[in-house]
Amino acid sequence: MTNEYPGLIWLQLPRGATVQDGSAKACDTVGIVLVSLLCLVSLAVCFFGYRIYKLAFNVFAFLVGFGIEAAVGAAWVSQQGVQSGVTEKIIILVCSILWGVLFLVMASKHRTKIEQLLGYIFGICLGLLITFLVLYLVERPLNEAFGQKHQGWEQFAGITLGVPIALLTGYLCRNQVKHLVMLVTAFVGAAAAWRSGYTLLECGQVESEVLDKHYIHLIIFIGLGLMGFVVQFFSQPRLAK
Repeated sequence: MTNEYPGLIWLQLPRGATVQDGSAKACDTVGIVLVSLLCLVSLAVCFFGYRIYKLAFNVFAFLVGFGIEAAVGAAWVSQQGVQSGVTEKIIILVCSILWGVLFLVMASKHRTKIEQLLGYIFGICLGLLITFLVLYLVERPLNEAFGQKHQGWEQFAGITLGVPIALLTGYLCRNQVKHLVMLVTAFVGAAAAWRSGYTLLECGQVESEVLDKHYIHLIIFIGLGLMGFVVQFFSQPRLAK
């Protein structure tokens, strides 16, 4: 397949190329297996992202507690040098597991508050991104209209508008973590799945004039993302609805 749209590098790669490197081959046995696994994992994220998130939330809390105590223990062992033995390492391992369990229990108990905080942070980032995009779109026309006047207006407008918009979007998103996770995982999973799936089509020497068109890739990406979001929304656990 020929690439009529050079800007669509991530979707349309040279035949036999990997996702990461256009010059490296991915159509050998190992490459095909890895890309196939990536495609399956991406589809799982697309259609079951929220369920994976619920499981990963507790696992991540355990790993944070375990990692903190393990780092403290590693610092202790490094001070002892060669004098450290098996006993100290067993103590560190046991304490790390206990810390992991403690963090897991605390995260499960205060999950709602933690998710509200995550939603607020995500909303703030979203508000700042919206402000940046708006300023980026209007900066050149306004600079041409203002000329030498009002230099530096973009910094003033960015702070004046960005802060309240970020706070507002953070407030609105504070209780929407569930739907935000579904939306993000659906479209990120869709992008990764189609990216790896298209690479497999390239390896299979599949010829299609339809897939050479930019809007077809966009339709597949958006359609797969929307399908993933709908499946996640209607298949979410009853307690989560």
